[in-house]
Amino acid sequence: MEGIILGLEALTSPWSIIGGVSLLAVVVRLVAVGYMAEEEKAGHRLSWVDWPIPGTEETSFEEEEVLRLAA
Repeated sequence: MEGIILGLEALTSPWSIIGGVSLLAVVVRLVAVGYMAEEEKAGHRLSWVDWPIPGTEETSFEEEEVLRLAA
């Protein structure tokens, strides 16, 4: 059994490499989300989470008033 797991043949498939990296990314993200949840539960404010998302500024679609010159 150990020979199957430790054998180099198990890592030669590109799908297994992509799957392993994807699984690692999911686990790291879940750990980060858990850390943020515990910090917020404890009452700490995470300033880097409160940054505004780019493009969320309020835009006004009202037309600008045209200045009329006196005659």
